[in-house]
Amino acid sequence: MSNQRIFDKIKKLMALANSSNPHEAANAMRKVQALMKEHQLSQSDVELSSIAQHGAKMANKSLKQPKWSLMLTTVICRAFGVEAYASYDFFGGANCNFIGLSANVEIAAYCYTVLARQLLKARREYAASLNKRLKASTKTTRSDLFCEGWVSGVYQQVTDLSPNEKERELIRLFKEQNIPNLETGKVREANGTSRDNGAIAEGYKAGRQVRLNAGVSGSEQLKIGSRS
Repeated sequence: MSNQRIFDKIKKLMALANSSNPHEAANAMRKVQALMKEHQLSQSDVELSSIAQHGAKMANKSLKQPKWSLMLTTVICRAFGVEAYASYDFFGGANCNFIGLSANVEIAAYCYTVLARQLLKARREYAASLNKRLKASTKTTRSDLFCEGWVSGVYQQVTDLSPNEKERELIRLFKEQNIPNLETGKVREANGTSRDNGAIAEGYKAGRQVRLNAGVSGSEQLKIGSRS
C-alpha cells in the first residue's frame, strides 16, 4: 500500500472517530493508532500529507521574471490560499510551483495557466496596437506596464483566501523538508516614464473585463473568461 493510500485510510478513520456512535468512534480510533504504529507515522506526518505542490509553466520564460509575472502568481496565491515558488529548467524554462492544501494547488495551477494565456493574448494585441515607429525597448516597456495594469484589474475581483496559521505552519514544514534551499529571485522592473503611464490604465481597464469569481472555499473553481 502506498504512503498516500495509507494517509487517506487514516484520514477516513479519523473522520469516523468523530462519530456520535461511541463504539464506532472507539473502533475507528483503535484502527488509526494501529496503522500509525505499523507504519511508524506521527500525527504531524498525517497532517503534513494534506500539503502538496502542483506546477504550471510561467507566463514568462525568463530566469529574471518581470514584475507582472510575479504579480499574476500573487493573484492566484491569494485567491486560493496557497504559496508559490519559481523554478527554472534549462530546457523547459520557468515553472510556477504552488504549495498548499492538496485540494487547492491543482486548481490554482490550472487557473494560473488559463489567466496567463489570456494575459499573453491581451499583451500581443496591445503591442500590435502601438505606433510602429516606437523603439522596440519602448514597446516592451509599455507592454510590461500594460500587463501590470491588467493583473491589477483582475486582482480587484479576487477575494483573499489566506492560509490559516495551521496551514502556514504545514506549508513551512513541507518547504523545509522538500525544498530547503529556496533563494530570493530578482525581479525585472518595467521602468517606464510618465509618457508610458497610459499603458497601465489601458491594462487595468482590460483586466477588469476578465470575469473571475472566486468562492470562499479554495475547492471552488474560478470561473474565468472575458465579459460579453
